Amino acid sequence: MELKKLAVQELYVLTELFDYNNVEQMISECTHDIQNGIIDIFVLYDKDVLIGELHVMYESDDENYAIRGRRAYLFAFRVREDFQNKGYGTYLLKTVLTVLKEHGYCEFTVGVEDDNFRAIHMYQALGFDEILLRKQEEYQGDAYEYNLYLRR
Repeated sequence: MELKKLAVQELYVLTELFDYNNVEQMISECTHDIQNGIIDIFVLYDKDVLIGELHVMYESDDENYAIRGRRAYLFAFRVREDFQNKGYGTYLLKTVLTVLKEHGYCEFTVGVEDDNFRAIHMYQALGFDEILLRKQEEYQGDAYEYNLYLRR
């Protein structure tokens, strides 16, 4: 397995894991954020097969989510369906957390919808046990409501 940061010119591969309503918008937004150091997108490959992705935001207008150098917000965490429940997601998450710790981050946040029981269980097992807030937002016409969990 290989973990790497996705380069801007590789963003199109994310469509293998998620059906975006507007691919061009996603690529434009991610390109801007990567080029400005706001996010990184970590991907996990097994040979040539994209297994999963995890986006990391380093700064936010809302410090509940991210504070550069201290708190990182993890989002868009996806694992291919045929690789789920085999430890790949946990491996991806733990490996990214290790990389972030090596860069000085000591707090991590993640938003989880109430009906995503497997994700809630995994995050809680990894120390995401404090709920900071309840949030509603919309992305590309889809509405999401979730709890923002914190791991210190």
